[in-house]
Amino acid sequence: MINKKQITKVCNNCSECGLPVITCICNSIKKVETKAKFIILSSEREVYRNTNTANLLKLINPKSTEIIIWKRGEVSEKVLNYINSNIYSTYLIFPIINEEMKKRKIQYSKSNSIPVFIIVDGTWKEAWKIIRKSNYLKDLPIISLDIERSSKFSLRRGQEDGNLCTVETAIELLKMNKENNISEIIDKSFELFLESYKAGMSGHKIK
Repeated sequence: MINKKQITKVCNNCSECGLPVITCICNSIKKVETKAKFIILSSEREVYRNTNTANLLKLINPKSTEIIIWKRGEVSEKVLNYINSNIYSTYLIFPIINEEMKKRKIQYSKSNSIPVFIIVDGTWKEAWKIIRKSNYLKDLPIISLDIERSSKFSLRRGQEDGNLCTVETAIELLKMNKENNISEIIDKSFELFLESYKAGMSGHKIK
């Protein structure tokens, strides 16, 4: 369970969207409910960052997004229920970095079952640790996004070129699931988030 008050380290930031209070977007974004389900497995450090876009995805798409803080040795019953269900098809979203992963890579195509996309959120080191230490993920088919576009996310120093943030990953997966209209709504909210964050850090509201 996430303590929303912990998400915001700075008292002048909104505990919901993480933005500076003067540019809070909670009342400006349009809520959606996607057919696809998103499970965000996140390191504890990552989920409490104000710039974390998994929290933004949860805010926009609350009924179809679940953020789970990963802890070594613990398995979420919710994740297992999705994996073992007959009505859901569960996929791990991660780059292919070795031969074993290459064998599990699939080309996603929309079907009658409801897709559950597990996105690992954290630094590269944290994300790879979560994958290696989670045996319940080892047999899942892997979707690796090969997107030829630059990320819009530029709020952190050292952000690697070509890496999509969590909400951008969700947007691309929704396009693959033929939920284009909703993906556009989320993308617009993401752009508003970026604009509002930069404005708020400069101490002024967006026009």
